[in-house]
Amino acid sequence: MEDLRKHRLQITKFGFYGLLKNLRFFEPYMIIYFLSYELNLFLVGILLAIKEIIIYIFEIPSGVIADRYGKKIELVICFIFYIISFLLFFISTEFYEFVIAMSLFALGEAFRSGTHKSMIMSYMDQENIKSSKTLIYGLTRSYSLIGSMIASLVSIGLVLYLPEIRFLFLAAIIPYVIDLILILSYPNRLNEKRDVKFSFKSFIEHNIDHIKYTFKTKNVRNAVFNSASYQATFKSIKDYIQPILVSMSFGVLIFSQFNEEEHSKIYIGIIYAIIYLVSAISSRNAYRVKGIGKPGVLIAYIWLFTAIAIGVLSFFLDSLIIVGLMFLMLYIMMNIRKPLMVERIGDVTDNDKRATVLSVESQTSSLLIVIFAPLIGLLADYSMSLMFLIFSGVMIIIFIGNLIYVKKT
Repeated sequence: MEDLRKHRLQITKFGFYGLLKNLRFFEPYMIIYFLSYELNLFLVGILLAIKEIIIYIFEIPSGVIADRYGKKIELVICFIFYIISFLLFFISTEFYEFVIAMSLFALGEAFRSGTHKSMIMSYMDQENIKSSKTLIYGLTRSYSLIGSMIASLVSIGLVLYLPEIRFLFLAAIIPYVIDLILILSYPNRLNEKRDVKFSFKSFIEHNIDHIKYTFKTKNVRNAVFNSASYQATFKSIKDYIQPILVSMSFGVLIFSQFNEEEHSKIYIGIIYAIIYLVSAISSRNAYRVKGIGKPGVLIAYIWLFTAIAIGVLSFFLDSLIIVGLMFLMLYIMMNIRKPLMVERIGDVTDNDKRATVLSVESQTSSLLIVIFAPLIGLLADYSMSLMFLIFSGVMIIIFIGNLIYVKKT
């Protein structure tokens, strides 16, 4: 393992980028925010689908722009989209207004996805850091999860004392402006701008070339689909802890000065904070998991462990402790798996195509979420327990398929 001390400043910057980016104080209450404006879970699913459709459309072009016209420039653009979307969420009250705000938020996600990870990989290539990819990515991701934990804890105070949940969007603008300044401080060599002038023909040619490369190269294709399918499953269900806790009846109110509704908000913030803290630890130590067994087998069994957690959850939706523990397990599995998959994709992908391939992976995940999100919302409106049970069964089937594939190869 290389001595990384001389790279500490830039690696710390990479980490703080993720920490500040994840100070989304509204995130633990996003679904509750939509429900407060009389949207049902099906309409929430539609909003999530719209977000993923836009990500799907712009994901690969954004990766090409990053590879061909500059990664720093693209990240600056993405943060401008984020900040405008936060302002629109703050003033929105109708479904169509939420659609506009969510669309701009999705553009920010599309322009960000894959780009910063590619910058980290480029830095490691430039500095000839070869054996520490999972360690460094796990370390920087742990900063992101610590940011989410801080956001969850701070959001408890904000949601209790601010007039409405919507003010959380205004609060989130502050760290995003700071993060924008941090990005501008990155070394210019990480921008890796290759084309001075924009050529639509060149843009289309490179776009098609990178898509063909991803789907025609067997190792790249398999890694992309493996990663995308799990992320889509995880993202489709991860925030349903919010309506579960809101609908839960609490026998004991720990904080006597707050009512039951306020207690649900407190518990949501605390559970999210614990989830992100443990996730940060698991992400930071993900590289240690490689010593347990073959990566392909480990990745397959994470499908099974996740299915078990979801299956247990479906039968104990009225238990605060079990709900909290099962969602914690989901996040642990995700954050152990993700650094392993990012390293896998980086290892099987040509250096100059990494940002685009990572964007293809996110785009594939988005397409799956577009299919699942409204269906999940519809199922959740009918029966939350049934929705989780169905997902558990699907993941067990995927686990079996993964295990068969790994043994054959």
